Amino acid sequence: MVNSCCGSVCSEEGCGQGCCQPSCCRPSCCVSSCCRPCCRPSCCVSSCCRPSCCISSCCRPSCCRPSCCVSSCCRPSCCRPSCCVSSCCRPSCCISSCCRPSCCRPSCCVSSCCRPSCCRPSCCVSSCCRPSCCISSCCRPSCCRPSCCISSCCRPSCCRPSCCVSSCCRPQCCISSCCRPTCCQTTCCRPACSSSSCC
Repeated sequence: MVNSCCGSVCSEEGCGQGCCQPSCCRPSCCVSSCCRPCCRPSCCVSSCCRPSCCISSCCRPSCCRPSCCVSSCCRPSCCRPSCCVSSCCRPSCCISSCCRPSCCRPSCCVSSCCRPSCCRPSCCVSSCCRPSCCISSCCRPSCCRPSCCISSCCRPSCCRPSCCVSSCCRPQCCISSCCRPTCCQTTCCRPACSSSSCC
């Protein structure tokens, strides 16, 4: 009775552990008891979304669940919020739907993930230097760009000519490279800024 499902007839009633063979890997037999040897596209259904079946052939949206969020399934087809975990933080899955703090890693610091939810020190790289990520934790030389020249980033590490704007006219940024009329304030009256433009 058990072996009768391994041929042309495949029913859920007969799909036991002894009947999990490649010849019986059909959608009608994709039950939890047969989810190990039957990891094929025809059996990539929600009932078989388990770590033992999370292989390349089964990386489909129907199986994009936390239990299958492993390295072998880190593909665009499975880049969904339910699979946005540390094990899938790879460039192939760095899309808008996975821009979450759990995936804020250097490997995913691309333009599509430059959002406030991913503005962390580990993602403060040049590819994410955008106004949406210009926060105190990202005030680093790698992000010293005009788009990030805001008051929260007025630090010596970002005191460059490109950031010499009125919003950054502070004592800690009064260096020779910032001696411009926009920053000629009382706080910047120092010898380093005694140029003609600040007179």
